[in-house]
Amino acid sequence: MILNRIIPCAADYDIWSYDCPECTAVFSMVEARTADRSSVHERRVVLRHAVTAFATIGCRSSAIACMVRNLSAAGACLGLPDHALLPNTFTLTSGGSALPCHTIWRRDKEIGVAFD
Repeated sequence: MILNRIIPCAADYDIWSYDCPECTAVFSMVEARTADRSSVHERRVVLRHAVTAFATIGCRSSAIACMVRNLSAAGACLGLPDHALLPNTFTLTSGGSALPCHTIWRRDKEIGVAFD
């Protein structure tokens, strides 16, 4: 998903519009405006939400169980059971959805991914 534009709507809310480069679909989401979005330290374009959900990382013919720690329309933070070796691209399956993604960062038993 690629952020297309942010449109102010109701007081303290914005409509975030995303384009899918593969299928040309448009996804829109209403997000509350927050002070941390303007922070220099916050590099995320999309607000993340803390979650606790089980997921599976599928790579080739194997699967690795993981935990989704936070989630946004653009990516997620995943907790791994150990220092698992993962390819840079894989499919994340959770809640019946299979999302192709790639690794952005790795730290100890956590990785950050962006959805493709």
